[in-house]
Amino acid sequence: MTGQRYEQDWEAVPPGTAGGPAAQPYGYALPPTHGLPASGHALPYGPPPGYGSGYGPGYGPGYGPGYGPGYGPGYGFGWGVPTAPPAWPAGPGRPGVATAAAVLGFVTGGLTVVVSLFLLALTVGGEGDPATTTLLLGLPCAAGLITGGVRLLGRRSPLVLFASALAAVVVLFLALAAAAGTLGADDVGGLLFFLALALPLPVLTAVFSRLPATVGWTSSRP
Repeated sequence: MTGQRYEQDWEAVPPGTAGGPAAQPYGYALPPTHGLPASGHALPYGPPPGYGSGYGPGYGPGYGPGYGPGYGPGYGFGWGVPTAPPAWPAGPGRPGVATAAAVLGFVTGGLTVVVSLFLLALTVGGEGDPATTTLLLGLPCAAGLITGGVRLLGRRSPLVLFASALAAVVVLFLALAAAAGTLGADDVGGLLFFLALALPLPVLTAVFSRLPATVGWTSSRP
């Protein structure tokens, strides 16, 4: 003591305890109470209300679910970009009727070649008749059918296939007309049976090659 009434030995008193609130646990003192509530205690730490981070749900209000302001799902980095439209209005691939037309062209052309070669052998051997000679015109038709089938599979115009199929039908009826004027009833009956077997293939080939799906697919070639 030095004679002053209220003098204390400050070295014996821990800092932050004299004349103020009690010291906090673990040696932490309260901050100054300027602008704080009357209790003198600091407010809980945290961002001001309504100030969200904008990086996802649960991080505060303000910017929506996890993409930041102005950015929603499907924006940026190619997310949500629509896929390319199909190659033609009915789908991205070759329609089934176009494939069927090409296959029928191959089958019709192949069978026509076989029959024409047989008839050619008969004609060379001297056993031919006007109907047989007329049916030999099927050889160019067979070449056109096979060529048209290849072109159609390559997404080219089906016009060659269609014209060759129609020509094959015309050759069959020309052979029937030639047989009706020169052959007997039995021979004409046999030729009619042959026509009934041979006619559906070129007819179906011509129909399938002119269907809207086949024409649309070939005309929309990129």
